[in-house]
Amino acid sequence: MQARMNKQTLLILTAISVAAADVHAASDLIDDAAGSQACFTRHYDAAHLAKKPNQKTTSMRFALRRETYPDSVDTPLLTFARLEIMRRNDTRPWRAIGQCAFDQQANRADGRAIVSNYAHADGIACHMTGENLDAEGGIFMIEPVDNKLKIYIDDDITMRTEARVTEGPGEYVAFGPADSIFILDRAADDACADLHKSIAAE
Repeated sequence: MQARMNKQTLLILTAISVAAADVHAASDLIDDAAGSQACFTRHYDAAHLAKKPNQKTTSMRFALRRETYPDSVDTPLLTFARLEIMRRNDTRPWRAIGQCAFDQQANRADGRAIVSNYAHADGIACHMTGENLDAEGGIFMIEPVDNKLKIYIDDDITMRTEARVTEGPGEYVAFGPADSIFILDRAADDACADLHKSIAAE
C-alpha cells in the first residue's frame, strides 16, 4: 500500500509538471485546431487470444481530441485522451479519460523510468484521471509508428464502467506483462464518436 501511495504521489507531481508545459501532445497524430481528433482501434481474434492465454484485453479503442474543459473561458486547448478496453469474460466496456502531453522527461522521475517498458525519456505521456479530474489515475506512454499507434502500459489505470468519468469511485484495472504493449490501427474518426460521448470531460 505504501509503495502504491508513493507511486501515486510521484505520478501526480509528474502530471502537474506535464500539464504546466502544455505542449501540443500529438502533432504527428492530430492537428492543433479545436476539435481535431484521431481514433485508433484493435480487436484481438480468437486465434490470437488462444496463443496468449494470459492476455486479458480482447479489444481496445483509443481516441485523441484537441479541446478545452467544458464551460471554460479563455483556456488553452489540451489533448484529451479516451481509452476503452474489453476484457476476457466481461461484457462491460471499461473506460477512462485523461490528458496527453509531450515532454523531454515525460518518462522519467528521480532518474528512473515511470513506464518501464518504454525505453526513452522523452515522449507523449497520457495521465488518466482518478477519483476526479484533479486526481491521478495512472499513466501510459504512446508512440506514433507509421499510421499506427503503439501504447505502453505497465501501471494500473483507474477505469469505470459508468457512462461518465465522475460517476462512481472507479476501479484500478491491472495491466500485467501480457497486456503491456498494444499496437492499434488508425480508424475513421467516427469509429470513436460514441466513445467521446460516453466519457465526455466534465
